[in-house]
Amino acid sequence: MMSAAAFVLAASRINHGLIDSRLPAGPGLTLDESFNVGQGVYLAEAIGRHGPMILTPTVAKEVFAARDYLSDHPPVGRILLGMAHQMTAWLIGGADGCSINITAARTGSCFAFAVLIFLVFEFCRRHFDQPTATAAAVALIFMPQFIGHARLATLETSTVLAWSAAVLAFASWWTRTTPPTNRQAIFCGALWGGLMLTKMQGILLPPLIAGWSLYHLRIRAIRPLLLWTLSGLFVAFVCWPWLWLDPMEHIRQYLGRASDRQTLYVWYLGERFADKLVPWHFPFVMTLITVPVYALLSLVMRAMNRQMQTIEWFLLAATLWPLIVFALPGTPVYDGTRLFLCIMPSLAILAARGFALSIRRIREARLHPETVPVGRWLPACLLITVIALAKTTADRSWLSPYAINEYNDLVGRGRGAWRLGMESCYWSDSLNGDFWKHIAEDTTIFVAPVSHQFQLNAIESLVPVVARKNIHLVPFEYDSQRQRGPLLLLHRLADLRRSLREVPPGAELLIEVQYDGVVLARLIDTTHAEWDELPE
Repeated sequence: MMSAAAFVLAASRINHGLIDSRLPAGPGLTLDESFNVGQGVYLAEAIGRHGPMILTPTVAKEVFAARDYLSDHPPVGRILLGMAHQMTAWLIGGADGCSINITAARTGSCFAFAVLIFLVFEFCRRHFDQPTATAAAVALIFMPQFIGHARLATLETSTVLAWSAAVLAFASWWTRTTPPTNRQAIFCGALWGGLMLTKMQGILLPPLIAGWSLYHLRIRAIRPLLLWTLSGLFVAFVCWPWLWLDPMEHIRQYLGRASDRQTLYVWYLGERFADKLVPWHFPFVMTLITVPVYALLSLVMRAMNRQMQTIEWFLLAATLWPLIVFALPGTPVYDGTRLFLCIMPSLAILAARGFALSIRRIREARLHPETVPVGRWLPACLLITVIALAKTTADRSWLSPYAINEYNDLVGRGRGAWRLGMESCYWSDSLNGDFWKHIAEDTTIFVAPVSHQFQLNAIESLVPVVARKNIHLVPFEYDSQRQRGPLLLLHRLADLRRSLREVPPGAELLIEVQYDGVVLARLIDTTHAEWDELPE
């Protein structure tokens, strides 16, 4: 039931700009989706043609050595998107004239989100109790940024699912006083291999696993650790045929991409930083100001009850470890919480434990007031319960098409975060069907900033309403005299020049997209703008 509800809530906002669709507007096309869906469809079609034979050397060379194949990411997450596209494109109309249906592919992320909710629910039900399981599932569903990413055809949700499967299986068998069996160790390793086949975040897991195992099991950890490592590497290598073609060179290429890549910029606390120079506290602050406040309060309550189980200590380590890694000097970090979304399920479980224990203490105080120190526990338990229930029922931020830009009440939500100097909108998700329907046909629009050379071409060719209206998008070259006319300003503050963050004198505001009082995008007419030059 929880999984079905999660799928429906996520899938209700996947319309990026379909034509005459009954689906409400969702987030607009984001930068990564065109690559991921295109590759996913390519791989899904290859699997449809060749079936299991794709794991043979001859077919693998034909598919993975072709010019159409991109090896920048492992294949599993993209295959999920491609298969979702192939299975649902016929059902989701309104993408006429586009080579691929982005909205259909987004159902793959929605499916991964639903499976994740089921996984977290079952884990909590088996290891804790029903209230904890329900609270953990609800907490994950109602995390705005988390469900916001589940509506995009990107690799984030499938990566979180793969990470959680590996972490929760490990937590089930490696937190006992006895070491896991050979079968359990191999199975956990295979899940880590699946994570490595989804995204590079898989390389974060071995230090955590090795450190915990050696601390908790001492010398008894050697055998299962060896089996875990070998099975994981075997699965990752065997199931990614691209690695076979030239193992040493391709492994070097893949691992080298973490350092040899385009520099992205981050707007943080009112300053612009290159991704490798972002202050160390960025991941901790971003987590603190994006996770719902009631979840943070529940975490505090869990910390106040110091009798934590071993399995909870491991989940706490799994929550903190990625944040610590991304806080290390020189580690690239960008795009809000996107790179460390994998911590959210374990964080939700810990918060659910705090909430469930609060409910239990309220019940105990009512039934047996003489055994419960009411003055110490009951006020805090009541406060958390009231806040959690009130926010869950009244808050609708998780339904917004711009949910990935949500901040929590700790900083005054979006408006408060903007005043604090946080990023407004790091992707072009504000350009959905509700925006494009106001644009006339055959309009040429200048755009700034442009984050990638294929960004505008992807919008023109993959957003149905844009393709039908024949809207032409041109990069703005910051020539205030030559390029006058409609100018679309994407408020990614790390890249948008300060001189363009407000409507210039004499320019006319045509369209403005806001969320929680913060501008995400503007379309202005600069024909009569009074500017001579555009300073940096």
